[in-house]
Amino acid sequence: MKFSGPIEDRIAIREFYDIYADGSCRGDREGFLSLWADDEPEWNSHIFDNAGIEAIAAQWDALWAGFENVCFLGQMGPIEVSGDTARVRSYAREVIRLKDGGLFKLAGQYDDQLVRQNGEWRFKVRSYKPLVLEPPEA
Repeated sequence: MKFSGPIEDRIAIREFYDIYADGSCRGDREGFLSLWADDEPEWNSHIFDNAGIEAIAAQWDALWAGFENVCFLGQMGPIEVSGDTARVRSYAREVIRLKDGGLFKLAGQYDDQLVRQNGEWRFKVRSYKPLVLEPPEA
């Protein structure tokens, strides 16, 4: 992958990812859900595969049931824009305070497919793989 496509789109996509990180840090469920495509988006990882906004919402709820708060920091990788679609690679560092008092840390890679809908970028497919997992201490 490489950086390609109009710079205006690449800047808009960077801002889109910043909105995602901000909402994740604030636990903003509605803001998070607003970032997904209208037509059967997918959110996948090493522990779940979800298709459709209802499944994505249920997964958010299941994860946040155990979270006290989250610090989500992102780093952009390549962005390839082609018309109203884009492929993006990014990296995330997350530190999660669990409701039971534990601290869970992880870093991983996202490989995403985006679509532009109604002039706004949205996740069509968001796929995560962990690079480093630091489970809570027992």
